[in-house]
Amino acid sequence: MAVADLAALAVLVGIVLAAVVLAGRPLLARLAARNIRRRTSRVLIVLAGLLVGTAVISSSLVVGDTLSYIFLEDVYVRLGAIDEIVSNEFNGQLISFSEANATQVAADLAAWRTPIDGLAPTLLKVMPVRNVAGNKGNQQITVMGLDASRETAFGPLTARDGSSVTTDSLNASAVYANERAAADLNATVGQQLTLFYGTTNQTLVHATVAAIVRDEGTAAYEHRSLLFMDLRRAQVAFNESDAINQMRISNIGGVADGLGVADNVTTNLRLSIAIHHLDLRVHSVKADGIAQAVQIGRDATELFLVMGAFGILAGILLIVNIFVMLAEERKPELGIARALGFLRKDLLATFALEGTFYAVVAAALGSLAGVGLGYVMVYFFDKLVPHGQVPVTFHFDPSSVLTAFVAGTALTWATILVASWRVSRLNIVRAIRDLPEPGTRERSRDALAAGLLAAAAGLALTAWGFLANTGLGKIPGPPLLSLGLGIAVASRGHARAALTIASAFNLVWILVPVGLLNQQTDNVSIAFVMTGIILVGSAILIAVFNVSEALRSLLRRANRGRGRPVLSTAVSYPAEKRFRTGMTVAMFALILFMVTLISMVQGLQASSLDTFVRQQSGGYDVIAYTTSYGEIPNFRQILRENFTDLDGTLLGGENGVSSASVLPAKVETAGGNRSYDYTLWGIDNFLIRSNGYGFTSFLPSFVNESTGRSESLTDRTQVWLSLRYNHTLAIVDRTAAGPNQFVPDSSRLRVVPGDRIRAFDAMGRSVNLTIVGVLEQALQFTSGVFVDQDVVRAVFPAQERYTAYFFQMAPTADVGAFRANLERVFFAYGLQTIDIREEIGRAFDASQQVLTLMEAYLGIGLLVGIAGLAVITLRAVVERRTQIGALRAIGFTRRMVLFVFLLEIALIAVLGIGIGVGLGIVFAYKIWAVYFADIIVFRIPWDHLLLIVGIASVAAVASTAQPAVRASRIPPAEALRYIE
Repeated sequence: MAVADLAALAVLVGIVLAAVVLAGRPLLARLAARNIRRRTSRVLIVLAGLLVGTAVISSSLVVGDTLSYIFLEDVYVRLGAIDEIVSNEFNGQLISFSEANATQVAADLAAWRTPIDGLAPTLLKVMPVRNVAGNKGNQQITVMGLDASRETAFGPLTARDGSSVTTDSLNASAVYANERAAADLNATVGQQLTLFYGTTNQTLVHATVAAIVRDEGTAAYEHRSLLFMDLRRAQVAFNESDAINQMRISNIGGVADGLGVADNVTTNLRLSIAIHHLDLRVHSVKADGIAQAVQIGRDATELFLVMGAFGILAGILLIVNIFVMLAEERKPELGIARALGFLRKDLLATFALEGTFYAVVAAALGSLAGVGLGYVMVYFFDKLVPHGQVPVTFHFDPSSVLTAFVAGTALTWATILVASWRVSRLNIVRAIRDLPEPGTRERSRDALAAGLLAAAAGLALTAWGFLANTGLGKIPGPPLLSLGLGIAVASRGHARAALTIASAFNLVWILVPVGLLNQQTDNVSIAFVMTGIILVGSAILIAVFNVSEALRSLLRRANRGRGRPVLSTAVSYPAEKRFRTGMTVAMFALILFMVTLISMVQGLQASSLDTFVRQQSGGYDVIAYTTSYGEIPNFRQILRENFTDLDGTLLGGENGVSSASVLPAKVETAGGNRSYDYTLWGIDNFLIRSNGYGFTSFLPSFVNESTGRSESLTDRTQVWLSLRYNHTLAIVDRTAAGPNQFVPDSSRLRVVPGDRIRAFDAMGRSVNLTIVGVLEQALQFTSGVFVDQDVVRAVFPAQERYTAYFFQMAPTADVGAFRANLERVFFAYGLQTIDIREEIGRAFDASQQVLTLMEAYLGIGLLVGIAGLAVITLRAVVERRTQIGALRAIGFTRRMVLFVFLLEIALIAVLGIGIGVGLGIVFAYKIWAVYFADIIVFRIPWDHLLLIVGIASVAAVASTAQPAVRASRIPPAEALRYIE
C-alpha cells in the first residue's frame, strides 16, 4: 500500500474514532469545544499558522499538475495525429531511404491488422529561404514533401479562410506556408520565395506561396516554420528521386487515445523492419513526449516540495509549540480534571478532539489556499521563466487538492497526537500547583534507551553509507550516532556538555569540505533536506544550551544599572523553556537557511559570469555556423570583400577568424561495444594557436610525426599544437571525463588521456585516435572531439561536413551589427551566429529568475515563523500574566515590562536569523569548495542578505509588538488575581 493510501486510511480512521468519541463521551467533546470557543481570535491565528504546511503541499502538486498539463498539451499540438516516426538517423541527421520501404512496411502492417489508420511517407529538408519581395529570410525553414493521398489520417491543411487544401492541388512551383513561416519570411500569398538547398553544389528552388495555412495539425509539426510541397515535386527539386527520410504513423484512436495501442504498433513496425533487413529505426515520439511531460511535472512537484519542505517542517514545529504552550497554560486545569477522576486517556482524547478540529479545518483551508498559491507561482513562471513556444495555462487535478488535504491532515494529526500524549503525562499535585515536572528515574531510563537506540541506528546507517557508497547513509549516520550518544550521556545528568559536543561534531561532519554525496545514485533532494535538518537542529541545540549561559555570564560581569533587571528577566524565560525556545528558533532558522542558500547561489552566479564566459568562449566572442551547407567556398575572400574594416572589427584583423570542419559522428572506445553521438571538430591552424581553452589533464609527451621524435607537453599551448604535428591525436571536452557539476550522467563516453577511440560516420568511414588531453569544461557551444582539420577533410567527404567560424572581436566593435551583416552576406549558405556572452547571459538570467521564484515561494514559509512568534507571544502573555503582575508589584514599570517581551522576541529572532543565515553562507561555501571552486568566484551577496535579514526582523517585531504592548498595560492587581 502506498504512503498516500496509508495517510488517507489513517485520516479516515481518525475521523471515525473522533465521531465515536463525540457520540460516546459528549463531556470530552464539550470540553474541547469550550477551549476552541473561548479563544476565537487565537484559534484563527493558530489555523493561519497550521494551514501553511498544507498550502505548501497543495501548491507544489498544483504547479506539477500545471506543468505536466501544458507540456502534455504541447506534445499533442506539435505532433498532432503522429504517434510513431520511422527514419534512419545518424547523430540527429536524417538519411534518405527508398520510398519502396514505406510500401513494404505498410503492406506488412495491413496484413497483420495493425491498429493504425495512416502511414505517410515524408521528405523533410531544412534550408535557408528568402522572400525577395518581403526583404526577409530565415536560415532554418523546414520544407515537407507530402503525398496527399496518404495524409487523410493526419488531418487536412487548413487555410486561413477555413478551407481545406492539399499538396496534390499545387502547381509545379507552388508551396503552402504555415503561419509561423509566413511571419518569419514576411510572406503573403503570391510572393516568390527562393529556397537554397544543398551541402556542396547548391540548388536554387523558386516557389510561389499558394496559401498560408493555420498552425494546427500537420502544420504545427514540432513548432517549426514549414513550407509544404507535393512529395513528387520535392523529390525532383531536391534531387531525391523516389526517396523519403521519414514515415509518419498514426494509430487508431485519435490524437490522445492512439497511445493505448502504441506498443502493438511499435512491435509490428520493428518486426517488419527486421524481416526486410531495413536500416531503419522506430521512434515512439508521442509516448516519449508524454513520458517526458509527466516527468517534468514530477520534477517540478519534487522541486517545490523540497523548497517547501522546510516550511512544512516549520509548520510541524509550530503545531508542537502551540500544544505544549496550551498544556502549560492549562496545567492547573488539567490537574484538577485528573483529581476529579479524569484518566490520562481522557486528557489525551480531549486534546486530540481539539486537535482534530485544527487539523481538518487547517488542512481544508490550506489545500484551497495552495490552489491560489499555485496559481500565483504559475503566473510568475509564465512571466519570468523562458518556456519556448509552450503556452502556459493554469490547470490542476482535483485529486491533487484532495491528496494535499489528506497529507496535511495526517501530518497535523500525527504531530498533535504526539504532543497530546506528552501533555497527558503530568503529575496531579504539581499540575494543580503549577510546578515544573522534575526528572525521574523512569524518564532517565527512557532517555538512555532512546539515546542508545538512536546511536545503534546511526551506526547502522554509517556502516551502510560507507559500504554502499551512498550519501543517504553517510550524511545522517554519524550525526545520528553522535546525537544518540549525547542523549545517553545527557540521561546521566550532563545534558549541556553532551549535547553541545554532539551538535558541534554534527556541524563539523556536514560542513567539512568533503563530498559525502554519490552524484550518480543518490537522491539529491532527500540528501539536501536531511542536511538542512541536521545543520539547523545541531546549531539550535548549541544555542539553547549555551547562549543563555553566555548572556548570564556577561550580565554578571556588567555594571549594575537600570537595564540589568530587564535583561536578566528577558534572558531567564527563554533559558528556562529550552524546548519551546528551540522550536521557535527552528521555525525561523529552517526557512532562512534555505532562502540564504538560494541567495548565495544567485550571488555566486552573478559574480562568476565573466569567468564562465571566458572559460566557455576560449577567447572568442562570436561563433558562426552552418547546418544545411558544407564548407563555404572562399570564405575569407568574401569576408574581405564585404567587410572593409576587418582590422577595426576583429582583434588582429583577418587573423581574428578561425574555422573548423564539423562532422556529426559516432565515437566508441577501442574494444568497446557501445557508440556515442559526438561532434568531430576539425580545427584549423588559427584555432589551434589562438584559442584559450585549458585542460584538466593531458599526456606528458607525444610523437611528432614529421620528425619521429618524442616531445614534451608542459602547457595548454603545446597540447593544442600537438594536433597539428600528430594527426592521430585528439582532444575531448570534459563530458567524457566522468560525472561533474554540469554532466552528472554516467552513461556517456568515459576516457582519459592515452585512451584510444574510433570516430565514424554513417557510411562506416572511420579514423582511429588517441586522447592527448581532456578540457577543463563541458563546453556549451563546442562540445565534442577536436582533431586537426586535415584529418576530417581527408577521411570524410565534403557533403557530410559543416563549417563553424570563431571570431575575436575588437573591444570597440559593434557585435550586433557585425552578426547581422555576417548573416546577410552568407545567407545563401544558411550561416547563423551566436554572441557567446549574450547567449550565456540569457541562460544566467533565466536561472536567476527561477531562483528568485523559489526565493519568493520560500517566503511563504516565513509566515509560519511569523505566525509562530505571534501565537507564542500571545500565549506567553496569558501564561505569564501572574508573573507580569508580580514584576509590576516589585517595581517594574510598563516600559520595563514592554522591553522584557521585546528583548525576548529579539533574542529568538536574532538566534533564528543568525543560525539560518550563517549556516546558509557556510554550507554554500562547502558546496562551492567541493564542486565549483575551479569555475566560480566565491562572493557573499551582502546587500541581498541584509535585505532578507531586514524583512525577517521587521516581520518578527511587527507580529509581536501588539501582545508585548498589551502585556505592559496590564494593571498589577488585575494580573495577580487573573483567571482565564
